[in-house]
Amino acid sequence: MRKTTYLTIDDGPTENTIRHVNYLKSRSIPAIMFFLGSSIERQREAAIYAVKHGIIVGNHSYSHPKFSEISFDEATLEIRRPEELIDQVYRDAGCKRMYKLFRFPYGDKGGANKGKLQEFLRSEGFMKIDPAGITHPAYYESQLDKDWDVYWTFDYAEYAIPEGVGTPGQAGILNYTNAMNLWTGGSPLDQSSAEIILLHDHSTTEMRFPGYFSELLDYTIAMGAEFKMPGFVRSSLQA
Repeated sequence: MRKTTYLTIDDGPTENTIRHVNYLKSRSIPAIMFFLGSSIERQREAAIYAVKHGIIVGNHSYSHPKFSEISFDEATLEIRRPEELIDQVYRDAGCKRMYKLFRFPYGDKGGANKGKLQEFLRSEGFMKIDPAGITHPAYYESQLDKDWDVYWTFDYAEYAIPEGVGTPGQAGILNYTNAMNLWTGGSPLDQSSAEIILLHDHSTTEMRFPGYFSELLDYTIAMGAEFKMPGFVRSSLQA
């Protein structure tokens, strides 16, 4: 039995996004890309290209702040501002936007404002990934299944590799990420649970490890993962 995985990609679009989209298409990997509003403004054509080629684009805030360090009003603006940009990207791509998704930068859900922000996301019609198939106790103990943002169960953490460590390509990237622990005993994650996997679209990582994006995903597939598109849960406020 292959391990069900849902691929999410943060921090685009960048100058590498079109190449990443082409790779995903070549491997028939469905994905959700959480884009920054400020990056959409700089890489608009890449964002449109992603939508035209079947990528679901989600909202990752406008400027990638820590939400626990800004006011509630600032936080709602950080969420609303990219929504206008994403809606326009879908219109320009000639595609209907079916899914409204949000991920907090750093997984920082707003500290003291968390409850208010969750209610805001729900009232604004944001959706969440259907947790059916995710069996990690910690996911439910932390009540991640109840929140209206999209969190993750596994982070490659490839962004944390220090500059100059290892060698380019698979030999380096696999030695210095926790990717191996997705199936071995080094991670609390298990073979049977579905996973929401987090990868990043980072130009700095591409410079340090050229081809890291495809190397990690090729490895994950070789280890027995089957990338699928998840189901989504809508708020009762939505028709």
